Amino acid sequence: MKKLHALWAAVAAAALVSCGGGSDSPAPSPTPTPAPTPVAGDRIEPLDTALSPRSTLAKTAVVATKQFPSGAPTPRVSLGPLTVVKAAAFGEMGTALKIGEGREVAATADSGDLAALWSWKPTAEGGQVAAVAFEAEGARAIRLAVLADSVPAGTVLRFYGVGDEVVEMTSDQLSQLRATNESRGVMGEAARMVWGPDTAGAVSTLEVQLPAGVDASMLRLAVPRLSHFTTTVEQTWAQPKDVRNIGAADSCNLDVMCRPDLDTESRSVAKIIYSTSSGAFMCTGTLLNDVRSSRTPYFLTATHCISDQASASTIVAYWFFRASACNSAPLVDTAMTRTTGGADLLYANATIDNTLVKLNMQPPARVVYAGSYFGSGVTPGVGVASVHNPQGDLQKYSVGQVTGYAACTGSTCVDSSASLGARLKVAWQQGVTQQGSSGGPLFTQINSTRYVVGSLWGGAASCQNPNGADYYGRLENSYAAGINRWLN
Repeated sequence: MKKLHALWAAVAAAALVSCGGGSDSPAPSPTPTPAPTPVAGDRIEPLDTALSPRSTLAKTAVVATKQFPSGAPTPRVSLGPLTVVKAAAFGEMGTALKIGEGREVAATADSGDLAALWSWKPTAEGGQVAAVAFEAEGARAIRLAVLADSVPAGTVLRFYGVGDEVVEMTSDQLSQLRATNESRGVMGEAARMVWGPDTAGAVSTLEVQLPAGVDASMLRLAVPRLSHFTTTVEQTWAQPKDVRNIGAADSCNLDVMCRPDLDTESRSVAKIIYSTSSGAFMCTGTLLNDVRSSRTPYFLTATHCISDQASASTIVAYWFFRASACNSAPLVDTAMTRTTGGADLLYANATIDNTLVKLNMQPPARVVYAGSYFGSGVTPGVGVASVHNPQGDLQKYSVGQVTGYAACTGSTCVDSSASLGARLKVAWQQGVTQQGSSGGPLFTQINSTRYVVGSLWGGAASCQNPNGADYYGRLENSYAAGINRWLN
């Protein structure tokens, strides 16, 4: 979500008028505001897995290790430095935070070209393994796009950069991703394109291990492009306070770890990254519970972040991406965990700006599957809160109230009625949001429990303009329009 940069302060008032609110909007009252009136059947309760741990049959991450012999020469494909970094204008709303550029890799765009680079070594199990390194000069991290034309059963792909972390993808996972893509209408090369994880450093290695009895000629892989990250996710919390850098949330943002009462909500929120041919992007989203508490990893974010299956298939989620204690940044919660594997796109509505996906990898222990409220009680004056990752930074929170409804077209929002407005208009009393907060949840409290009622589209609230309005897609509307098919 694009927020107004400090350099835009002089034009803030004009921008706010075009979006249905702004500096002339009165600040919300600090007095307590009414909560929705409880009605049976208008909400789903949260599930705290820390209180009810159990094993799950869902797919979880495995610890992987490199198999290519240490010291063996690894062929390398090298790209020079980026010549142009294409950043969107700071005043543009309803756009995801761009954290890297898409780059073509002509040398391995064809499977035959990549096959010529493999240098196969025998494995102890009777198979063979090979590796190729990809260098993008100046990159802080890299994601490789692998075109999987033919992958024999039992094959394992491994991705790694600097450090010891290795991420595996099996032939079964590749087949499942392709089947999911095709079932959602993604065809051709796009259906067979698999994005690896983000690996730290300017060099990312793709390792392939074939099982015993499989000839290497049966493997057809290409790496036609990659995402060149200008900053790694791991580096975001250590960035200097410069609004031009991700991970550099403005000073008026508030550390979620300073609000112990928001811990439950914090553990349901994840920062996500995803890739397209044009680059890498970052947003926020929320794990949602269903009526059966089945622990199916339903995940709500913004449609301007994830709008199609091709982008959903590239999702990487960062859980517990928050400080280790109140104002302890850059010290990070030791529970911080990354899950890969993409997601299945279930629902996307650009008018409301709500997207629901089902993650292909189970979230880590101690997450919360957030409750949701889809009744009609979220009206002007109702108190709300949000947990999000502004500028990709560690989790922050905002507290305010709903001030009305809005209808949004493009980057412009106008005030509307409850029956016609697909977005909730919100003003903050504490904190703001920034680009990177897109898709972040809006919570309202009923009795002692907070429920998700929307996801962030955009707005004009900023440290320079704290009274500006933000806009959230109404979960009430998307629930009635189709999300109920999965949550119920």
